[in-house]
Amino acid sequence: MQIPLNLVEPPRPHLADGVIGRNAAALSALAALIEQPSSGFASLFLWGAPGCGKTFWLRAWAEDHPESAIYLDLKAAKQSQQAADSLSPILSQFRLAPPQACLLLDHLDEVHAEAASQVFQLYNAAQEVGGRIVCAASCAPLHLQLRDDLRTRLGQSLIFELQELSDQEKRAALRERAMRLGLPLADEIIGYLLTRLPRDLGRLMQIVDGLNELALSRQRPATLPLLKELLGS
Repeated sequence: MQIPLNLVEPPRPHLADGVIGRNAAALSALAALIEQPSSGFASLFLWGAPGCGKTFWLRAWAEDHPESAIYLDLKAAKQSQQAADSLSPILSQFRLAPPQACLLLDHLDEVHAEAASQVFQLYNAAQEVGGRIVCAASCAPLHLQLRDDLRTRLGQSLIFELQELSDQEKRAALRERAMRLGLPLADEIIGYLLTRLPRDLGRLMQIVDGLNELALSRQRPATLPLLKELLGS
């Protein structure tokens, strides 16, 4: 049997699927920075433990509003020149005039030395021309293993720690996703998702989507055995 959803590829994030939880102030600041006109330099730093939503929110903004946000994953290019090559044209533009889009730099804590040097130059150029930069990492700027001058620049940003969603908030988010799909989900299914699988909410929502497609194709209700069949395949 062919599973109707690829559960290996990460889902594309969208703002409508986000759950704010206890992060209203941080996410309001993020939205304000991305949506504001380029009238002056502004920077924001988001940090938090894995699973708190840093990558989701940055990618979702870039996915839904590509004209307003440019997303770069510095982790993906840690062992290569990709990050430095991606930053070079942006740095060149910053030295001339601020780009219309806000620059979103993810996984700054895993950036290699050459790209870190360019991030420092980006901050200096952005301050001169009025650009906007958002950085995300797993720890606060003070604890980053980066050059001191860059940590100083990052420490001058507006800084927020993102909080991971509680189990109750994740449960509510999964139930809301299922309701939007018209998929009745028993408590035992949601409990299984939260206790037996990785707790990344984006992945869990993707599994709910896959369960919905499989239930429709079989013309059967969503049950725990059907979920296990989907995951086993």
